[in-house]
Amino acid sequence: MLISYNWLSEFVDLPVPPSQLADVLTWLGLEVEAVHEYKPSLDNVVIGQVVECERIAGTDHLSITKTSVGGDLLSIVCGAPNVRPGLKVVVMLPGAKTAEGSVIKKAKLRGHESHGMLASEQELGLAPSHAGILECPDEWEVGTAAPKYMDSGDTVFDVEITPNRPDFLSHIGVARDIAAKYDLKWRRKTYPLHESARPAGDFVNVTINAPAACPRYLARVVTGVKVAPAPFDVRIRLLRCGIRPISNIVDVTNYLMLETGQPLHAFDARFVADRTIDIRFAAQGEKFVTLDEKEHKLQAHDLLIADSKHGIALAGVMGGLNSGIRPDTTDVVIECAYFDPVHIRRTAKALGMSTDSSRRFERGCDPNQVPYVAAATASLVQQWGGGEVLAGAVDVYPKPLVPVGIAFRPERVSALIGLDYAHQEMAGILARLDCKVNSAVSPWQVTAPTHRPDLEREVDLIEEIVRVRGYDHIPTAETSKVVLTGQDDPAYLLRRKVEDILVAEGFLEALSLSMWNPEPRRDPPGLPAGVEVANPVTDEMRVMQGSVLSPLFRAAAANFERGDKDLRLFETTRTFHQGQSDDPRTWETRVVAGLMVGRRYPAAWNQPKEALDFFDLKGVIDVLCRRLSLDKPEIICYDIDTSGFLRGELRVNGQVAGQFGIWPKDVCAPLDIDAPVAWFEFDLGSWLRTDRRRSPSCNFHAFRSLGGFVRCGRPRDSVCRSCPDCPRCRRRPLDNCLAV
Repeated sequence: MLISYNWLSEFVDLPVPPSQLADVLTWLGLEVEAVHEYKPSLDNVVIGQVVECERIAGTDHLSITKTSVGGDLLSIVCGAPNVRPGLKVVVMLPGAKTAEGSVIKKAKLRGHESHGMLASEQELGLAPSHAGILECPDEWEVGTAAPKYMDSGDTVFDVEITPNRPDFLSHIGVARDIAAKYDLKWRRKTYPLHESARPAGDFVNVTINAPAACPRYLARVVTGVKVAPAPFDVRIRLLRCGIRPISNIVDVTNYLMLETGQPLHAFDARFVADRTIDIRFAAQGEKFVTLDEKEHKLQAHDLLIADSKHGIALAGVMGGLNSGIRPDTTDVVIECAYFDPVHIRRTAKALGMSTDSSRRFERGCDPNQVPYVAAATASLVQQWGGGEVLAGAVDVYPKPLVPVGIAFRPERVSALIGLDYAHQEMAGILARLDCKVNSAVSPWQVTAPTHRPDLEREVDLIEEIVRVRGYDHIPTAETSKVVLTGQDDPAYLLRRKVEDILVAEGFLEALSLSMWNPEPRRDPPGLPAGVEVANPVTDEMRVMQGSVLSPLFRAAAANFERGDKDLRLFETTRTFHQGQSDDPRTWETRVVAGLMVGRRYPAAWNQPKEALDFFDLKGVIDVLCRRLSLDKPEIICYDIDTSGFLRGELRVNGQVAGQFGIWPKDVCAPLDIDAPVAWFEFDLGSWLRTDRRRSPSCNFHAFRSLGGFVRCGRPRDSVCRSCPDCPRCRRRPLDNCLAV
């Protein structure tokens, strides 16, 4: 988000200069990534008009122009694509300096003398980019010095907005927080509106057939407008804030979106069939072409703005090509709505369309500012393009959204923060944030404003009090209390020991994503399907893995292709499985999986070049079982054929604890590994339940066998709570435990 200092100053009297505002924004929770200063270079710069323009032979973009600067005609070579006779331009005369510091001089280009330069916004220091030379309004007088019409500069802050603060995606939202921090009054702009007697309801009809996805939709109508460029200062302001000016009607919607945070859209009324707007879900597979001329195949959960015949906008994301504003547009229907964030987020991600509009809607806009923004839009359309604003608006709001009420305990602030705030100060801060505070009851009743959807709990209000008061007011702690004793998680200890054992056996640990995209041409056969993600971020992350063997196999294939043909890889991670009909919940398992491919021994001059086989795999499993002291491990092979395909399972204490096997060369060769691959995947949870290791918290580690029983060495009048090996003494008095 690009924030203009001059624009902010229209809503609040900023208490600090631009050089200090970046620090203020940072303390308010906005990460300032860059600061852009615009200081127009306007010495020796005048307004001119192109009288003649002729393409220079032998070039594909240069033109020689005759440009009037108030009595004199100057020959100026120009390479801009939009130069043409009659265009009013900004002329940098010899001696002028560009914003980058280059001095304009008389020059000879392609045999033509050039006595100056037709300037763009970037060369003048007005804006960061351009698509050609600056086109001046017709009312600017030729020969007049440029500073008469151009502003004196600005400072723009490039800030990163966290997802929970949609109100910061507007200049009003930022100004409101600055005012709250410094206890200042902030103000809205007033937009005068001159309406006709004809009501808007006679021109357009609105129906909401998806109220859960679109709780509020408001339409205003302006007829008889003239499409033209927006005012010069508006175009410069949009450019500085990262939006390309298009026309006065479209620029109004973008301008007010940056100002208020409310996305808007304007329809050409000629292409709204039967003057009817219907907010509905798309039909499955319905096709729609957006303003960027791309066709999209919609799903049944995508929300459409439609007329009586077809869709005219993809709700909250982008308008349709069939109803956009055109140079000959005269009647405009203005859309100002509130859409459910979840629906917009799902559509934007599914279609891969992240727009300025969707970024705001999917975070949550303010449904209560819709009438104000719609009226402001109609006012600016009338000011910049003329026309007649029809009376009132068609506002469909079947179920008004209720502001969130929060119970707030003032004493809780001290308990969480460690500081004592005066009750009056806390109430004042919340009130400055537009919260309604009833401090006469206990706990306080606080109603959060609808432009702050992030305020839902008591702790959110506490965070706001600390943030506005200032994090720098929290003193540095001089002492701290740290617990130096504790008990390690048995699952963590088991996992670390398994990793140490496999590393000692020559394995390398891999780290992969837990979401992937199954592909038969890349994955070995017979792996669990995993769990599909309802709204995947990308196609490569659409399934939560049912087995870690697939990413391990892909990693091995990538190494094999690059010449590393002797590999031992393993990973300890989670796998995910879909439940059965009696319990459909998704469940996860902590597993260790590994692959072995290539030679039995590391490459060395004194080692035979023997390919590994089943006994090498069995040896690794034996080492794991022995080093972990697993209870009654059994390695059982139950599937083998002449091609070398082998599959078996590991049982611990009679229970299946995982599987292992060998994929033969015929299976692996089409998958980019031209050798047999041995593999295993074991459930660490089952090992933890049968692990015979002694708990490190037990104070007697060298256990003794006494008459077939095991004594843990604790006092006989205590309670044993950490020796899982004695089936009778755990959490029981030791007097009742051992019969020695």
